[in-house]
Amino acid sequence: MTTLAEEHSEDIGLRERKKQQTRFAIHEAAFRLVDAQGLEATTVEQICQEADVSARTFFNYYPSKAAAALEMRGTAVDPLVRSTFLSARGGLVAALCAAIGSTAELGRSQARMKHLMTRHPELMVTLSRMMLEVRGQFVALAAERAATTLQAELAVTLVMAALSRVMHDDSGSDRSMTEQLKATIDGLVGVVGEKLLPARSDIGLEA
Repeated sequence: MTTLAEEHSEDIGLRERKKQQTRFAIHEAAFRLVDAQGLEATTVEQICQEADVSARTFFNYYPSKAAAALEMRGTAVDPLVRSTFLSARGGLVAALCAAIGSTAELGRSQARMKHLMTRHPELMVTLSRMMLEVRGQFVALAAERAATTLQAELAVTLVMAALSRVMHDDSGSDRSMTEQLKATIDGLVGVVGEKLLPARSDIGLEA
C-alpha cells in the first residue's frame, strides 16, 4: 500500500521529469532553429511553436532565445550547488571547483555549444554577458566563506580562468568537470612554481 508521503514523492518526481522534458524540448527547438537560420532570423514564437509551448512557458525556463539555444538556464546559482558549497570542507578554491564544475555540468553537451558558437559567433555576446553575471553570482557566494571580498574575487577569477581553458580543451577527457578544473588550476599555479593548493590560510587558497 502506497503511503501519502510516497505518493507525494512520486508526484514531485513526475513534475521534475516533466520540467526536464519541457526544458529539453525548448532547448532542442532553439538549437535546431538557430543552427539552421541564425540567431537574428529565429524568433521566440518559432521556438515555442516547434517545442509546443507557450511564450510564458518559454520564459519560465530561459531568459532569451540565445540562452535557450546554448542551454544556459539563467545566472542564479542552483540552490543545491549553493548549499553544498557553503557546507563543504576544505579550501575556498577546491569548493569553488566543485560548485562551478557542477554548474557547468548542468548543460547537456559542451561539444554542441562549441559547434553553435563556431557557426554563429554572434552568440558570443549573450555568452559573455551571462558568464559575467554568473561570475558575479559566484563572487557573492564565495564572499560568504572568504575572509574578504577581494579574496572571493581572486578565487572565482582563478576557477573561471580554469573553466575557460577546460571549455576549449578538445582532448575528450572522461573526468568530471570538477576534477578537470582542479587539474587545470594545478597547471596554472605550477607556472609560478606552486602546487594546488599551497598551505596559505591567510589568503584562503589551501586545499
